[in-house]
Amino acid sequence: MTPKVMQYLNKNILVSIPALFDDGACRAHKLLGAEPHGLWLQSEELIERLMPADRQGDAPVMAAVFVPFAQIAGVMVVAEGATAPPLAANESRKPSAGQNTRTKDKPKGDLSSRSNAAKRKK
Repeated sequence: MTPKVMQYLNKNILVSIPALFDDGACRAHKLLGAEPHGLWLQSEELIERLMPADRQGDAPVMAAVFVPFAQIAGVMVVAEGATAPPLAANESRKPSAGQNTRTKDKPKGDLSSRSNAAKRKK
């Protein structure tokens, strides 16, 4: 199930904005809103990065910053109390004893069929 962004309104979400922060790491920002083309975010890091240096000494300001989706590399939310989705009746999380968990490519032309073909030619 895909989380709905608006359910995280006024909560911290982790957002990667490489255009503003070169390392591309996700940083915590408070989600103030979502629009078709981006997110309204709020954090001290955004303000420090975007506000002119001469204004940073002013009284603490918590400004809202609009970040277009084109500038967002990813959004990560931590779902509280998250559990794995339920399985269908015919599914299992662990492979059964007889079930092979690896797939192996067969070599071209099974060796046993080659030897059988060679015997038939004789």
